[in-house]
Amino acid sequence: MNKINYLLQSRFDAIKKRAVDYQKFNPSGSYDYALKWQVKYERKGYIQSDTANHYHDGNLCLESLDLFDAVPIQEVSRRAFDYSGYYADSFQCEMVMPYIVRIKTSRGLFIAPAIAYNDSDMATIYLSRGDFCNTNNIDSDLAHSMYYEMARIADCIAEKLADEGREYDAKFQAEDQAEGLKYDNKAALKAARALIQGIRDQRDIGQIVAPICDALMAEIKSLRHSIHSNNERIAALKNDYWLAVR
Repeated sequence: MNKINYLLQSRFDAIKKRAVDYQKFNPSGSYDYALKWQVKYERKGYIQSDTANHYHDGNLCLESLDLFDAVPIQEVSRRAFDYSGYYADSFQCEMVMPYIVRIKTSRGLFIAPAIAYNDSDMATIYLSRGDFCNTNNIDSDLAHSMYYEMARIADCIAEKLADEGREYDAKFQAEDQAEGLKYDNKAALKAARALIQGIRDQRDIGQIVAPICDALMAEIKSLRHSIHSNNERIAALKNDYWLAVR
C-alpha cells in the first residue's frame, strides 16, 4: 500500500470509528454524519461533497477544479507545454485539459496531476500519482522541479484520455452511420419492390408504355445501386471505424 492510499485508509478507519460513536444518538444516519464531519469546511481545496465516496482507485473524482489550487500545465512551462489540451472527439468540441494541483499539508506541499474537461462537469485529481514536497513554499526551486514532473504526468494522462475519447467517438459514429445506411437500404428495397410490382400489374392489364417502363426500370436500378453502395460502406465501417470521422 503506497502512502497516499495509506492516508485514505486512515480516513476510512476514522469514519467507521466515529460512526460507531454516533450510533447511540442517530442510528440511521450515523455513517453519513461521520462522512460529513471529516470535511474541513470553507478551506480552499475542500468542499462539503469532498468525502471518501468520491474517491476511485485512490483518485478524487469531482465536477471541477474550481475550489482547488489548480494550475494549467502551460503555466508551469510554456516552452514545454504550449497548448491548452487535447481534443477528445472528432468535432473538436470536447477537450481534456491537464493541470497540477497544489495542496498544503502538515507534511509539506502535496502536488498531484489532474485533468478537467472543458465541455462537461468532469475532473479528476490523480492523488495516487502525486507526491509530497518537503516545503509549503509554492515558489521554491524544489516545488518548481516537482511541478514540471507532475505536469508531464498530467499531460500524458490527458493525451491518453483524449485518444480513448476519439476512439470511442469514432466507434459511435461508425455504428450510427451503419444503422442509418441499413435503414436507408430497407426504405430503398421497399420502394424497389413497389416499383417492380407496379410494372407487373400494368403489364398484366396491358396499359404500360415503353418510355414509362424504361423510366421505372432506371429508378429500380438506381435503388439497387444505392443498396449495393450502402452495403460496401457498412462493411468498410465494420472493418475500420475510423472511416466514420475521416
